[in-house]
Parts: sequence; C-alpha cells; structure tokens
Amino acid sequence: MIEIGKVNSLIISRETASGYYLKDVSSEEEVFMPPSMSPIRTKINQDLDVFVYLDTQGKMIATSERPYAEVGEYALMTVKETQEFGAFFDWGIDKDLLVPGNEQKVKVRNHEDHVVRVCLEEETNRVYGTTKLGKYIENSVFDFIVKDKVNIVPVQVTDLGFRVIINKVFIGMIYNNEIFVKIELGNEYEAVVKTIRDDGLVDVALQVQGVKNLVEAKDKILAMLNAKGGKSDLSDKSAPDDIKNVLGMSKKTFKSALGMLYKDRKIEISKEGIRLV
Repeated sequence: MIEIGKVNSLIISRETASGYYLKDVSSEEEVFMPPSMSPIRTKINQDLDVFVYLDTQGKMIATSERPYAEVGEYALMTVKETQEFGAFFDWGIDKDLLVPGNEQKVKVRNHEDHVVRVCLEEETNRVYGTTKLGKYIENSVFDFIVKDKVNIVPVQVTDLGFRVIINKVFIGMIYNNEIFVKIELGNEYEAVVKTIRDDGLVDVALQVQGVKNLVEAKDKILAMLNAKGGKSDLSDKSAPDDIKNVLGMSKKTFKSALGMLYKDRKIEISKEGIRLV
C-alpha cells in the first residue's frame, strides 16, 4: 500500500509520454511521477525511494525530492506566503506545505521560522502542517530510553537553553549549563537522552554521559597539553568560562578528568597550572 506523506519504496512499472508510473509490488497500486520530479537516470523495473503526496486535483504524485519532514515528523520551516485561509511553508520540495489558519498557534508572518508538524487528514488524505504541537507532544510514544544516543536539531532559543527536535519525531530541551560548544540553529548534533518527562518532552545533553565522557575529557586535556608544549595555566582553580572556552567542557568534568590523569601519573598540578609528567 502506498503511504501518502511518506517516502515509499516503489518500482517503475511503465513510461508514458507524460512521465512515469510507479507501483507498489504488494498492492499493484500505481502513482504518477512527472519527468521534472524524476532522477536523471530512470528505467523500467528500477527500484526508487520516492515521496508521495496529493496534487491540487487530489491525485497521487511521486517525487524523488525529500521534504524536511514526513507525516508524523517535525521540522523548522520558513513561511513563504500567507493567505486569509492559512500560510504556505517551504517544505524542502517543489510543493509548499499548507498550515491552515486554525492550525496556527499564533498567526504566522512571511519569512518567519516555525516548528511545524506534518499531519495527514484521514478523511481526504490531504497532507497539512500545524504549529499547535501540544497534543502531539503530550501523546508521544518513545522508542528510546535514558542514555540512548539520539540526533537533535536545535530550533529555538529559550531562556533556559535550546528547544530541539529529536530524531525528527519528538520535542525536547538542551540546557545552557550543559552546553560547551557553539550551537547553530538548524544544524544536526548527536546527543544523549537524560530525562523522559511526564509532559512528553525530553531533556537531552550534548556531552556523552558517564565514564566515556571522562575518557574523552582526559584525551582532550592531554591533546591540549601536547599542543602547548606540555604546560597550561588551567587548573582546578580556573574559572568555569576559561575551561569552557579552551576545552569545551564543564568545570566539573575538567576536575574529574584532572583527578584521573593525576592518579595515572600523567600530569602534575601546581599553583601555576598543570603540566605533563
């Protein structure tokens, strides 16, 4: 069965003067793919992963383009055009995504960026977007547990840190006091799940948690010392911002890693700083 609003694995079944028809081998259902939306090289019986949506006439269309988000996923999108009935967002493909007026948490304006969830209207199979995220967040069913690695995309700056999209299908937070690298909105980062909250949100951290984090911190300190000729004025008395700026880690992590290196007799610690043994 071909899923609307999703990427489907289909086979090119036939070619016509107007374009290609792809089918799902399990159902024999077909979908049309215009030449302008096809890969450069295509042939009959070729397997293709294509995104499927409905055109303005309600007919299924396949494209080799990839949207920023499929049905059930979130993405940061930009408003391209506003109308009385809703707003069209840049979806990453030739077709824009409509967010109806009654699906806007606040009335959006041209060129604004918003977190949008892609939805499917079951009665019509129309794909639409919404910025009213609350009910979807509250009803989240998680496929990960605490300490699992996830991919995150920061999408909004808040007083506490950054709101993030997790694995495209969940919303969470990463907090300022746990960020030790420069964060760019829209970039993807690897993170670790810290807390799965009762309200459907997830707290994540960029740093690898636990022992592995300390091992990586030790390696960073040794690399820094080697680069500086074996000495540094950083010490367990240094200001947290100085440690963050030089090594991109918290003072707590730095002090723990220093203790391990001292115990291993790899460094010496003095009032002047630290140096390699």
